[in-house]
Amino acid sequence: MRVILFFAILLVCILNFARAEPLWSQVPPPPPPPPRGRPGPPRLDPRAIDDHIQNVRRHLEEIKPKDQDCEMLLALARRNLDKAEEKVHADDLFVADRLVAASDAFIHAAEHPLHLEEGPKGPRPDAKEIASHLQRVYFRLQQADFFARASGDENAKQLPGLARKFYESSLQAYDKNDWLGADEFAKSADDTIRGLENLAQSATPPPPRPR
Repeated sequence: MRVILFFAILLVCILNFARAEPLWSQVPPPPPPPPRGRPGPPRLDPRAIDDHIQNVRRHLEEIKPKDQDCEMLLALARRNLDKAEEKVHADDLFVADRLVAASDAFIHAAEHPLHLEEGPKGPRPDAKEIASHLQRVYFRLQQADFFARASGDENAKQLPGLARKFYESSLQAYDKNDWLGADEFAKSADDTIRGLENLAQSATPPPPRPR
């Protein structure tokens, strides 16, 4: 009789334990970590920006302009390099960084057509690659006027037209199977737009850093 009673009590305990919620499920989960703010712009080094300005300026002085388009791009690059130096001295590093990037792009845009006299350096681009690049440049051209307006720079107003001129020259060279000409003029159009984009960024204040 005692054995039967013992097993009956044991069975009741087992059933109650099985229905009971485990202790670890009663412990509340840890709270989620506090939300973090969005990352701000990268921290810029004034010495690195100044070195970049000097490197771009040396590159600028090495180029001998061959036409008015080249002269205009180089003059704009020179003005923005001067502005970039002023911004570095004023500790406005974000604007300085964007201005020197714009200058670098304008120098490359002026330099590409000069390669036509020198001949190709390295592997020749093929028609498929150039056609793909021209498609990208075409869509980028739709942004050029917006970038020029957003830059607030009066000298930038004529650059969307220049980018379209380079694009048309690339198309004409492509139709003649002149792959080198098509490639260089497409790059000039692309770099002109890239320079405009950097000018527009220089006129847009960066977001504040989270505390």
